[in-house]
Amino acid sequence: MKRQHLLLFITQSPHCLWRFSAFVLPLWLLLVLTLLLNGCGGQSTDPLARFRPAMRPAFQQEIAALNTLPRYEMNIELFPEQNRLTGSMRIFLTNTSSEPWQQLVFRLYPELRDYGGNLTVNSAVAGGAKFSPPQALLADYQANNTAVSLRLPDFLRAGETMTMDIAWTLDYPVWQDAPTVYALFGKSQEMISLPLFYPSLAVYQPSNGLLGGGWWMDEGTVRGDSAFNVASLFVVTATLPANQVPVTSGTLITSTLIDGGRARHVWVTGPSREFLFHTSPLFQYASTEAYGTRVTSYWLPGQEGMGWAALRYAVASLRIFSDEFGPYPYRDMRVAPAPLYFRGMEYPQVSLLGVEVYNRYQDQLEPLLAHEVAHQWWYQIVHNDPVNEPWLDEALAEYSMLLYLEELRGDDEAGQLKLSRWDNPVRGMRTEGDATLINQAVMDFESSSLYETVIYAKGALFYDSIRQTLGDRRFKRFLRTYFADHRYGIVTTDDWLKEIHALNTPALEVLYEEWVRRPQPTPNIMPTPLPQRDTDASAQR
Repeated sequence: MKRQHLLLFITQSPHCLWRFSAFVLPLWLLLVLTLLLNGCGGQSTDPLARFRPAMRPAFQQEIAALNTLPRYEMNIELFPEQNRLTGSMRIFLTNTSSEPWQQLVFRLYPELRDYGGNLTVNSAVAGGAKFSPPQALLADYQANNTAVSLRLPDFLRAGETMTMDIAWTLDYPVWQDAPTVYALFGKSQEMISLPLFYPSLAVYQPSNGLLGGGWWMDEGTVRGDSAFNVASLFVVTATLPANQVPVTSGTLITSTLIDGGRARHVWVTGPSREFLFHTSPLFQYASTEAYGTRVTSYWLPGQEGMGWAALRYAVASLRIFSDEFGPYPYRDMRVAPAPLYFRGMEYPQVSLLGVEVYNRYQDQLEPLLAHEVAHQWWYQIVHNDPVNEPWLDEALAEYSMLLYLEELRGDDEAGQLKLSRWDNPVRGMRTEGDATLINQAVMDFESSSLYETVIYAKGALFYDSIRQTLGDRRFKRFLRTYFADHRYGIVTTDDWLKEIHALNTPALEVLYEEWVRRPQPTPNIMPTPLPQRDTDASAQR
């Protein structure tokens, strides 16, 4: 069991020192020295400029409006021979809620039971103008070590900013080298998959009149997604063996060979829910351009044909969903094999597919990839709580497969998918009543098969009923409006209902009551205390 401990961290800011002889300098030299001194700190006048290369040119100016997003500046080093990653980062963050924060909570997702990792926070220091000089913090591991609470020296009030410096060590698991392995995290078959390998700032959920505000602490289950994150900006510098071919979120800025047979890579992202690091020395790849985005497909030896097929399907998905929902704003999109058996998993700008999708289940490559690419719109850009309201992204990503097939293959093939993947499983359900309502938390389902049938199949059929009620034109306008209204944000079922109410179509309200209605689940959150009323005027903002 991890114990509460004091974290010590000492930093020294870089500085410039100039010495001059006792003589009068020429005017031109004074001007040059003035420019050098002004730039000595190395700080850009626009701290967000470095993230723009991760966005397509038409969307680079969106970064300017996202100045309150958490910004991670991260340095990591991978040691495959030790199955270890070490890291340090500085996070620039703003309290965007209306409530004061006495502590910050960071999720340690590698500690999830189905991830099987061991992440230890070695040091944490609060800094910035709010906490000057920087102060080491007391760490309190919670939620079965999947979260660490860092109590601040003073409340971080609404609109205030700060920095947090964190150093950590991650030991990742090694799984069996078999194509039937389903491992979201760790090493298998010469691939290392490390989603959320760092302490990730938890989602703060403000008070709603019944519950006080607090930090999202749910752990999820193996049958669904477990990560819930605010959109953030990342700069990641990674040092790793030079033979590794990394697949990541974001856009690669530089790659440099250094001593010891290692390489140093730097990536930046646009607004992303997380940063994925997935790598193998065996990966081969090919790229092409589509709608201003570089699409790259990776494959393992012997999978070249399916690797090229995945590239074609990813490009088709990108084009179709951009037309249907709204433009894909990022410069890069990637697809790669992973130790996921015959399943898939979405990450920001990356779709991972099980190795057997490239081998025994090749007929599933196209529909599965269409589903995962759709998650770039429904989960990455428009986000939701995947533990308590999984239907919000999964049902829509699943229905997106039908839109893809209709556009690319025609109504007949789309109809076959609807029959075999949705109609038949839903008709075959033996469970009835409330257990089959769509808006349930993942843990409410008695089995994984029931979860998949209700959330994916029945959820997709619910969207099909909405489409039949609205007609094609209004339905697709609804999707585009929903996407535009909530891009880079977090939606709840209530937000979704507001979009439905705006359509002023009573039949949709009836559909919702029949298919979806369920009392909102109560998430597991860590409450935050309210500050005492300040008596010292100097303590006021």
